[in-house]
Formats: sequence, structure tokens, C-alpha cells
Amino acid sequence: MQFNKAFKEFIRLYKAEDVAPELRERLFGPVLSVIGGFVVLGVLLSGGLLHANPYQRGAQIISFLALGIAWVLWKRRRVTWAASILVWCSWGLATVVVLSESGRASHWLVPQILLVALARFILAGRVAIVLGLITAAVDFAIYYFRLNQFLPLGLRELGLENDWPAIFLSLLLLLFIFYLADIVLRESLRKTRRTEGRYSSLFDKTNDLIFLVGLDRNIVDVNPQAANLLGYQVEELIGKPYAEIVAPEEVGKVAENFERLKTQGISPLFERTLVRKDGSRCKLEFHVALVRDEFDQPLHYQGVGRDMTERKQLEEQLRYSLEEMETLAMQDSLTGLLNRRAISEHAEAEWHRAQREKRSICLVLIDLDNLKEVNDTLGHLVGDQVILELSKVINGARRRYDWAGRWGGDEFMLVLPGANLLEAQDVAERLKNLYGESPLISGLEENIRPHVSLGVACYSGRPGEESSLNQLIAQADRALYRAKEGGRNRVEVYRD
Repeated sequence: MQFNKAFKEFIRLYKAEDVAPELRERLFGPVLSVIGGFVVLGVLLSGGLLHANPYQRGAQIISFLALGIAWVLWKRRRVTWAASILVWCSWGLATVVVLSESGRASHWLVPQILLVALARFILAGRVAIVLGLITAAVDFAIYYFRLNQFLPLGLRELGLENDWPAIFLSLLLLLFIFYLADIVLRESLRKTRRTEGRYSSLFDKTNDLIFLVGLDRNIVDVNPQAANLLGYQVEELIGKPYAEIVAPEEVGKVAENFERLKTQGISPLFERTLVRKDGSRCKLEFHVALVRDEFDQPLHYQGVGRDMTERKQLEEQLRYSLEEMETLAMQDSLTGLLNRRAISEHAEAEWHRAQREKRSICLVLIDLDNLKEVNDTLGHLVGDQVILELSKVINGARRRYDWAGRWGGDEFMLVLPGANLLEAQDVAERLKNLYGESPLISGLEENIRPHVSLGVACYSGRPGEESSLNQLIAQADRALYRAKEGGRNRVEVYRD
């Protein structure tokens, strides 16, 4: 278990991508060529395969095997494994040479340490750190404990007596590392410029509004679109407290949102009202996130907004239009009262509530008498005025919670929730008198002057009373019929 855990931690080191995989693959070719050249040079300096001692020959064979395995893995696009074999084998051989020469100051320490720097470019920075710590520990043990005294005599002769090959190899390796560093640096700068260009293009040319707010809640930067919308120059907004451009009633919500972002890191879409430089307001739809650095430390808040002012206005206009259309659909075009469908719906709703709450409800049907004579004598325009006058009287006579509507051509309905029979009769009588005394009606000649007949019917809501809305309407209609048959211009109440 401990071994598995240690192995997983070791493998995780290789996943720290300091160098992009495609760049590592590009660098590995030159590294393999250079290391291969060093191996060939070392074989020649040690007398070749035929004249070297067994230990030197073993080191030479291991070097060629490592090169071959690394080359095969590289061709199969397993660059990380290929680079690992190359670095660790090269470092191992250099360490063995240092071990064999521990009785004196070895110049092979330099290429050994330079291989640590090479690991930084073709593996990862964390691997190089681990390799550097191992190198320091191993070299300390080699020189402090004189470990070469425990080696076989042939292995002690692995190192070359001449130090110039080590110095020459170190110089070449150092120049090659500079070359790799230059490639990595140029590639990093190219990517940085490309990223900055993309970010700048996105920041400056997007239609969205971008706000960068510091941890102190002051504005760090804004794009030109945000500044233009608010009526500022970009320079005027930088350093300004973010709360100063927010509607005063929403400042508290802004503070809560910032606190929530510290723990959650991102917020769902929300609406925010901002105040322009001239004092006018605009509505924005916002998405805000907390931006962190590579060490997971918070840097600033980034908000991306979209102007919703025009859309909100359109939504408000649409809502108003829908309400107006709904009102028109429920309204009689001549009188402004409810039309037959609407008054029927309200009557049914009040009827069900009366049954549910066991309370009374009354209906009054109102019919214009001799409207035909008015139309035939004075014309339909006057007839419309007569109808309109009745609607005004009905609207003025009803209580604020009553419902009034046009039931037919010259017939109207009044729904009186909670009224008893006497109250409904009183409303009907008052309505009849008000209409007869109105200036328009009283000013007409007696023989063509219109009057109203009214029929009243009530549901008491008492337990045991069985009825329906249609029955109640029929009862009011019978009462109205009796009023017209009894001489018109009168109120009749339906009594069972």
C-alpha cells in the first residue's frame, strides 16, 4: 500500500505541465540527438566497446539501450516516458562516475547537475526539484562517507583520469540548455502575446460590458463598451468605488454578492441597475466570477454584463399591450362596461364564492324600455347615447366590489356579492330613479323618453337552499319580464 501511494505521488510529479506537451515533443528530438552524440563521444573516449573494461562496456551498453528505448517511445508519442528514461539513465551514469571518483574533486558533478536543469525543460519543474534534492543527498553521501572504497576495483576505474572530457561535455550541455531555454522563452512570449491579443480583442471588441473590480471593490478596469454605456471615459472609472455606479437601493445586494463570491467563486445570472454619469439609469444582466491566480489566491472580480434597458422597455410595452388587449377583450366597446363573456365569468366566480362561504349574492337584470322608438325617431346615434348614459348611471350606482356588464343589446347585468334582497332592491330603485332624472333622459320628449325595467333575484346562502347560477339568472329574467308586463319603468323582485 505504501509503495502504491508513493508510486502515485511520483507519477503525479510528471503531470505538472510546465512545458506544453507539443513543445516538449518538439524539444525531445534535439535532446535525444545531443545525448546520443555525448554517448558516442564517451564510448570513443573510453576506448570503444572492444578495448573498454567490463564495467565501462556495461555502461556503454546501458547507454545505447536507453537511447534505443527512448527513441521507440518517442516515435510512439510517449514523450514523457521517453524523456524520463533518458534523463534518469543519463543522471544515473553521471552519478556512478562521480561515485567512482569520490576520492578527488570530480568535474562530472557539473554535467550531473546540468542534467537536473535539462529535466526542467523536457519533464517538469517539480521533477527537476526532486531530482536536484536527490542529487544533493547522493553527492553528500558519496563524498562524506567515501563510498567509492566499497566499490570493486574495476568500477573505480570507470571515470577518466583526464578532466577535460567532463569540462568539454559540461560546456556543450550548458550551451544546449541555453538553447532549450531560449526556445521555451520564445514560445512562452509568443503564446503570451497571442493570449494577450485574444484577450484584448475580446475585452475591447465584444458587445458585452466587462468590469474588473479589485478585492477592495474599486474598479480596476472596464472595456470601452461599459464606459460608453455609463457616459464615462475609461480613465474616469478606473479606481472609482464600484458601489458609486450602482443604484443606491441595490448597494446592499452588491455587498452581499461580493461576500458570497468569496466562498462560491461564481454567481448565477442576476439583474443590476447602474447609474450613468448624467444620473439616468440602465438595467444590466450580470454574470460575475472571482478570478484566482495559479496559487489559488484571489486576484479580482470579473463581471460580464449585457444592457437590458431596451429589452426591459420592450417587455414593459408588451406587458402593457397585453393588459390593454385583455381589457379590450373583456370590455364592451360602446359602454366600457364588461362584455357578456366577462360579466358571465365574474358572475360565476362570485356564485361559487357565495356557495363556498355560505353568503348571499344578488343579480339585477336591467332592460331599456322603448329604445326602438328612440332609434326610429331620433336616430341610432342618440340611441347609442341613451345606452351610454345608462352605463354611466349603472357604473355610478354600483358598489366598488359589484360587477356591471352589458348582457345584450339594450340589456345589462349587475352582480351584487354579499347583498340581500332588500339591499339589491334598493340599488335597483336608486338606479332607476337616477337614470330617469339624468339630464339626457329628462330632456327628451315624454312620448319617446326611455325608461328602465329591472328584475332582481337573490341567493340567500342559507343551508339547504338548492340553486344554480343559471337558475338565478332565469329568476332575475322572470322578474324583469314581470316588470315590463306590469307597465315598465319599475323594479320587480323574484320571490319563490
